[in-house]
Amino acid sequence: MSLSIMTESAELLSIVRQPMPFGKYKGMALLRLPMAYLCWLERKGWPAGSLGERLALVYELKLNGLDQGLYPLLE
Repeated sequence: MSLSIMTESAELLSIVRQPMPFGKYKGMALLRLPMAYLCWLERKGWPAGSLGERLALVYELKLNGLDQGLYPLLE
């Protein structure tokens, strides 16, 4: 496995496991956030910085049905 693939895998793991830092779903892993909440954030505007980028990525993964294989990473 190349270093870039290992780095990308570690980054993806970090993203899906990151806890939501505020709001109703504070402490919940980003991957576990309900799609309705992600849709609301998308309409409202993503938070600034890396959190917004990560939330947008999780939204796109869920929107395109690419999230199912990632849930085992949370365990």
